[in-house]
Amino acid sequence: MPKILIVDDEKIFRKGLRAMIASLDPEWEVVGDASDGYEALDRAEVLHPDVILTDIRMPRMDGIALQRVVKERFPQMLCVVISGYEDFTYALQSMRYGARDYLMKPVERSELQRILEKLKEETAERGNPSIVKFDQEENELIRRHVSESVIAGLMRGMVQQHHVELLRKIGVDFDQPYYCCFLIKLDKGSIGSDRYLKADPSLFQLYIRQFVQEMVNKRMKGYSLVLSDSEVAAIVNLSSDDSDGLIELAESIRRQITSLSNLTVTIGVGRVAEGVDSISDSYRDAEISLLYRLIVGGDKVLHYDTIRRDHDLYLEVDTESWGAMERAVLEGRADEAASRVETEVGRLCRQATSPELIYQKICKLLIHFYESAEKLNLTKEWLGERDIRSLIFDVCSITSSEELMIECRTLLTNLAHCIANSRLELEHDPVEQALHYLDSNYHKPLTLNEVAGQVHLNPAYFSSLFKQRTGSTFVERLTAIRVEEAKKRLMDSDDKIASIADETGFPNLRHFYRVFKREVKLSPKDYRRRFRKELAEHSCSDQA
Repeated sequence: MPKILIVDDEKIFRKGLRAMIASLDPEWEVVGDASDGYEALDRAEVLHPDVILTDIRMPRMDGIALQRVVKERFPQMLCVVISGYEDFTYALQSMRYGARDYLMKPVERSELQRILEKLKEETAERGNPSIVKFDQEENELIRRHVSESVIAGLMRGMVQQHHVELLRKIGVDFDQPYYCCFLIKLDKGSIGSDRYLKADPSLFQLYIRQFVQEMVNKRMKGYSLVLSDSEVAAIVNLSSDDSDGLIELAESIRRQITSLSNLTVTIGVGRVAEGVDSISDSYRDAEISLLYRLIVGGDKVLHYDTIRRDHDLYLEVDTESWGAMERAVLEGRADEAASRVETEVGRLCRQATSPELIYQKICKLLIHFYESAEKLNLTKEWLGERDIRSLIFDVCSITSSEELMIECRTLLTNLAHCIANSRLELEHDPVEQALHYLDSNYHKPLTLNEVAGQVHLNPAYFSSLFKQRTGSTFVERLTAIRVEEAKKRLMDSDDKIASIADETGFPNLRHFYRVFKREVKLSPKDYRRRFRKELAEHSCSDQA
């Protein structure tokens, strides 16, 4: 009977792994557990396990250090490491020290079972401990596991350009400059409860992942992976900012899955991003897009730009009063935010013509602020362990207008407090101060020297620090802010283009046209015309 030692600093996690291993394969004997590397070495000396299953992040001695010592002192013992997505770089380092495989938190039963079976075969067949037997299938599994970890890291903004080189070495070649993220969610209602309960839910996701990968491969480069028991994610790598082609691809995936399997899926499509560092922005857009499934239903492709245009909260409410509420929240004025939220949500409840309309607008309101919290990296601090989807469901189950108002007031006041506290922490961060200064003064003729002076840094040092921290130069960031503001004004106003150019900080109209077309791939006039045309077509289709 093979023996295993569990090492993790969380007692509840050690207990959970014990129970999971016992239920998956009773032939394994969990001979003990330890809370860190030092304790694990003492246990290993006495218990002689065949396998050590260890977390990476632990006090005193972490999993990497433990593995190095085990390799030297107990060369016959096999190690498997456990990591979160944020630790995947260390997991790759573990592979270099000879780790047989690694698990991602939260540990999935199917992955743990696969590893236990592989390790049991290896311990049984091991005649010479210095010889490690890997067949082609095992190598492929490990390669795919590493690829998926790197891809997940790209989506969450935890990976840099040099990790893309690692992908290339193991056969995933992203050599085009543009990226876009898809999130594909199975509509469980399309399966039927009997069919869903009788089958392993992971099989549905594996089928969708394989189908998505085949569809992407036919048209462009990309990689898909199972992200959870109900979602598949994909990164598409393309040579140009081709949003229309991406929407067409997503529609093809949706239609053909339905045609071939009688399943329906909803697909969130992020905006096209340029460069590896921007992939996480596209992934966040896809997440936001998919949230609108709560409002518009499933079996649809939800593209970020389209969904935000068609469901703009401020087209449906008093923009002045709701705008004042938003400013109070996002500027961290908690007391004013509480008062304004109470007023606006109360007014909505009194004036809405149906409960459905109230819930729809509250959903949009919460998604709107969730997106703001994501951009500020404050979601965890704001919501804690709560998931935005379950939060929205909980809020929309409230049937009392007074309770609904109190819940919204509490949520948005808490967000205002988080923002206020965050700004206090950032007051001493020169790059954050500079970014805030750019956001507030982009319409002025700013220079690098001027902004460096605002944050009391030498211009050369400030320029280097800014690029290091943000991934873009000072001029690139300022230009991006100005172009985004110009896009909003072209869409939302009838102001003359010359006036928009002047008010967004461009020195002259000719320069504005040249920069805008370079960044957006359309002239300002064509951009406004396309937006108005799409808006008109959408209005006509609604009326029809």
